[in-house]
Order: sequence, then C-alpha cells, then structure tokens
Amino acid sequence: MQSKSFLLTKIFRNIFINYIGSVSILIFFYSLVMVPLQKEANIEAMHSEAKTLAGSISLVCADAMISEDDSFIIEHNMEVMKKNSNIYKIIVAKRFDEYLETEKKTWKLSDTIDPNLKIFEQSQEAYSILDDKVKRRKYFHYVYPIDISGIQWGWIHISYSLDAYYEKMNTFYKSIFMFLAALFVAIVFVSYSIARYMTKPILKLRESANLVSRGDLSIRVDIDRDDEIGELAYDFNVMIERLEDTQVRLKKSHFELEQKVNERTAELIEKTKELEVLNTQLDIRIKDAVVKNTKQEQMLIQQSRLAAMGEMIGNIAHQWRQPLNALGLILQNLYYAHESGDLSKEYLERSIQKGQKLTENMSKTIDDFRNFFQPNKKVEQFNISISINDAYNLISASFRHNNIALDMHVDTDIEIEGYPNEFAQVLLNILTNAKDALLTNNINKPSVIIEAFKDENTLHVSILDNAGGINDDILNKIFDPYFTTKEKDAGTGIGLYMSKMIIENSMHGKIFARNKNEGAEFIILLPLKVGDNA
Repeated sequence: MQSKSFLLTKIFRNIFINYIGSVSILIFFYSLVMVPLQKEANIEAMHSEAKTLAGSISLVCADAMISEDDSFIIEHNMEVMKKNSNIYKIIVAKRFDEYLETEKKTWKLSDTIDPNLKIFEQSQEAYSILDDKVKRRKYFHYVYPIDISGIQWGWIHISYSLDAYYEKMNTFYKSIFMFLAALFVAIVFVSYSIARYMTKPILKLRESANLVSRGDLSIRVDIDRDDEIGELAYDFNVMIERLEDTQVRLKKSHFELEQKVNERTAELIEKTKELEVLNTQLDIRIKDAVVKNTKQEQMLIQQSRLAAMGEMIGNIAHQWRQPLNALGLILQNLYYAHESGDLSKEYLERSIQKGQKLTENMSKTIDDFRNFFQPNKKVEQFNISISINDAYNLISASFRHNNIALDMHVDTDIEIEGYPNEFAQVLLNILTNAKDALLTNNINKPSVIIEAFKDENTLHVSILDNAGGINDDILNKIFDPYFTTKEKDAGTGIGLYMSKMIIENSMHGKIFARNKNEGAEFIILLPLKVGDNA
C-alpha cells in the first residue's frame, strides 16, 4: 500500500492543478473576448470621430466646393490637421476624377488616386484599416460621400495614424494584465484551500476502498460532514453492506453465467463462419458484375466508333462530290482541247495545277477526318470557336447539300481546358441528330443555331434546331444507351449516351436537352479549367 504522505501529496496536487487549470482557461477565454471587443471599440471611436469631422468639412466647405474654391478647402483642411495630430492626410475627391490631397505641410491636385482607396467611393460611408506599402505602416482610412442639395458632389477621404490606437491598446494590455495577475494570485490561494479541505476525506475513502478490494467487507468509513463528501461516505458504507448481501448470490450465479457465455460464444462462432461464406460469395458476384460491366462498356465504345465512322464516310462523300465533279470537268476540257487542237503547254500546265490543288484538298479532308477520330491522351487548352468550326467543317457539305442554314454566335476568345476532339465529337453527334430530324420532318426552312459564351468560370454552349422538338414522353430517355427514335438501320442509340459520358465523366460538365420555340435545344455546361465546377 502507498504511504499516507505520498498519497496525500498526489491527491492534493491533482485537485489543486485542476482548479488552477479550469480557472486559467476561463481567464484565457475572457482575454480572447475582451481584446477584440476593445479593438473594435477603439476603431469605432476613430470611425465616430472621422464621421463627425467629415460632416464638418462637408458643411463648412460646401460653398467652396460648389464654387471650386480649392484654396479655402486646402486652408480649412490644414487647420483641421493642425488641431488633430492623428490625421496625416485629407483627400477631397470630386466627381470628375479630380483629387485635392492635403497633408500637414503640403497639398496637391491630381487626377488619380490609389486604387485601394478608390473602391471605398460608394453611396454610403466606408472605413477600414489599410496597409501603406510605401511607408510600411498601417492606417485607418474613412470615406464619406459629399451630398450637396441632393446631388452627390464627391467624397472625403480621411487617413488616421494608428499611433493613438496602438497606445490605447498597450494601456489596455497593461491594465488587463495587472487585473488578471491579481486574480490569478487569488485563485491560487482559493484553490490551495479547497484542495486541502477535500484531500483528507478522500484519503480516508481511498484507504477504506483499498481494504475492501482485498476482501474485508467489515470496514466502515467514519466521516461526519454535511456535504457531498459526507453523503459519499454514507453511500460507501451502504454499498459495503449490500456487497456482503450480494457476494453469496454472485458466487451462485457465476457458474450459470459462465455456461450462458459458452453457449453464446458457440453461436457467435457459427454465425461468423456463415458470414465468411456469404462474404466470399458476394465478392465473387461483385467481380463477375465488374467484368460484365467492363465488357458492356467496351462494346458501347466500339459501337459508337463504328456508328460515327459510318456517318463520317457519308460526310466524306459530300466533301468529295464537288472536287470530283471539278476534276472530271478538267479532264473533259483537256480532251476537247486536244480534239480541237487548242491544247497548248500553258493550258496543260494550268489544268494540271488545278487538278493537283483539288487532289490536295481531298487529301486534306482525309487528314481532317483522321485527326478528328484520334482521341486526346491528356487535358489540353483549346479555343471553343475553333473546335466548333472543326466539328461543323466535317458535316458542312451535308448541311449545304440539304440546304440547312447554320447561324453561329460564338465568342472567339473563349479558352477552356479539356479534350478538344472528344468535345468536337459531342457537337458532331448533336448536329448530325439535328440534320436527321430536319430531313425526317421535312422542314420547309431548316436551320440550326449555335451559341457559346462564358459566365464566370462556366462555358455555356447551346445548339437549337427548328425540327419540331422532342416528344415529352421520351425527353428524359434520349441519353439512355441504345435508345433511338430512328429506324434500326439508321441509328444505334448510343451517340447521345457517349456524348453524355464525354461531357459529364471526362470533362466534368453537364449536358441536357429541352424543347424551345419550334425545336429541340441541347445545352452543354463545362468548367473553363480542370477542377472547377460547371
């Protein structure tokens, strides 16, 4: 057993330290509350003084401001600064960017002002503590609107030195430090007395509890006090008496409890084995489902590529039709020139040059389509206007062939981060669907409108046609895989699904459709930079 003197010192130390620590925490939080309140009160005092002074300047110098008597304003402001040493600058800002700046000994008239001060010129008063980087000091700045006969004439800027503010805060710190120090000394004395008063009965309870722990249930605590510790001693004695009564019953029930524990343990072991088997089966099912989903995803991608490739072959045919006709005319003209004897060397060279230019354009068409289907491996910064034009160029011949008008309203300076080829693929899918809908519904004057603009950190792209819109019953299904309203041989139903995957999964944006006016409108929202939310 521990010696009495050691046990007493340990209990006393714990009680004493707890009291000191608790009250110290209260003192600490009191300081945290009082210091900001004092700072706010000092700033509010400067604000009140500045507001009164600004109103006085506005009132006294009203006639001089209207008559533009700058000399009177300067003299008055210098006189004000002489009477108040804390003010080191007064600026009278006129409505037409004229600033009359007055310091203690100098003044100047300029047409510019520190941008940090310009932002305070609002319809109401404003004030803040600013940082003068040139003089490497902070100061209190107040701005007051000048209102003469209901007309806002300008603003008054008043800059205060913070020396008086810091002096008041230092005085406050000293006062509160002395107060808290005296309070701490008193708390130490009170804590010492309370700890000593509580130590003796606790020691008796500890010794009695130690004897009880060794099996001596005949011990009783002799503490006669009319407080919680006296009640604790009484309850302790009652507890010992009940322990004597229940000791026999505990021994009797121990065996029964041990049997129940063994039975419950056996049940838990059996349940654990069942759970292990179930977890193993569930893991196998999850792996099978992942493999199945992966195969379906690959199949969707492959079908999307085949569908897009088929559409592109048709677009290539439209792109080549005109140059092939032109090339046929060149060959036919060469034959007629030869038959008529007009085939000169110069005529032959011109015809060859025209033919070479046509074949070069046809070759460039192949390169454009091949580059378009080459996926982007990494995030790139690209121009939206260029990407939209690239997508339209691939289908422009088909639009012209079917007399479909295209009207574009796109800002040419919008740059975003993402995958340009994939983004152009989405536009191409939507434009192709719009073309098919216009031709299927036999629209008299078919047209498509593309708009693109940015709003803060978001790109907005809208593609609107006049093909009659989408049936409300299927509007929420058009982005589902394999859903299509076309004939089986005309569409696979995965174009819009892949478009949704590209916009929302790859480029972290949003895409949706709605009926507007006399057609369907597809809206794409994309973040301008990777990591931003659309």
